[in-house]
Amino acid sequence: MHTELEKAGVNRPHIVVLQGPGLGDFFEITDDKLVLGSDPFLADIVVRDVEVEPRHAELYRKPGGYAVRGVQAAKTIALNGEVMEEPGCGQLLSDGDRIHVGDSVLEFSHQDEIKASFYEQLHLLVNRDHLTGLFSKGRFDREFEHRLEAMADEGRPLSVLMADIDSLKKVNDANGHLLGEFVVGEIGRIIGAMHEEGGRRATRFGGDEYQGVLPDLSKQEAMRVAEEIRRRVEAQTFERDDVAAKTTISIGVASYPEDGTTHQELTHAADAALYRAKRAGGNTVSD
Repeated sequence: MHTELEKAGVNRPHIVVLQGPGLGDFFEITDDKLVLGSDPFLADIVVRDVEVEPRHAELYRKPGGYAVRGVQAAKTIALNGEVMEEPGCGQLLSDGDRIHVGDSVLEFSHQDEIKASFYEQLHLLVNRDHLTGLFSKGRFDREFEHRLEAMADEGRPLSVLMADIDSLKKVNDANGHLLGEFVVGEIGRIIGAMHEEGGRRATRFGGDEYQGVLPDLSKQEAMRVAEEIRRRVEAQTFERDDVAAKTTISIGVASYPEDGTTHQELTHAADAALYRAKRAGGNTVSD
């Protein structure tokens, strides 16, 4: 961390969304410059707000701390309720300052470690599934809609996965529900590892079902991702407290726009593909 920030008593610079569609979103600031905007491919701080430009503003380090400046002249930025008259010139941020973009309000803070930890833990509780670490269903659905809208606006592809563990009941019956729960969590982590880049998101759809969204991937590309997930699950031995089990997974794939143009249509298409994979005997990827 730079000397001038240390002198200012900076601890954990961060942004938290206090108002708007991304309520509770937490972003730790670690780089010298970050883009704030609505496009997950262009922005470091992604504000899920249709009134926010893909690249709306920048947070950048300067002597004395961090400053904010606009990068899209068509959209305004307000700081603590006052519109920045020359947003391109930038303005130094103080602890507790509130940045207004679109319909969202973001708070900047850097001097309160306890508050930063609180917001971070709150973000995890609200947005993450406790068993798998994947997105909670509500948060995933919002992310799905946001990414689908962005891809549709630019004529880019998007694919959806629906997955279901094969014969989890047999694992539960043979080894107990604690191992079955462990398997559900570990498979969630395998799926999560394949959804860590490119704006990908995944959730636990139900007890032992999962859903993933893959922006910018055609059906062929998504089939390869699904096949890698299937292969990793098949190869894994799930062991806990000296009890081990093997299982497999079935996955259905659907893509925008050929299989549907809405969240609901794509989910139904991927679910139908999953059903075909199950009917084929499981441990299969189907479209």
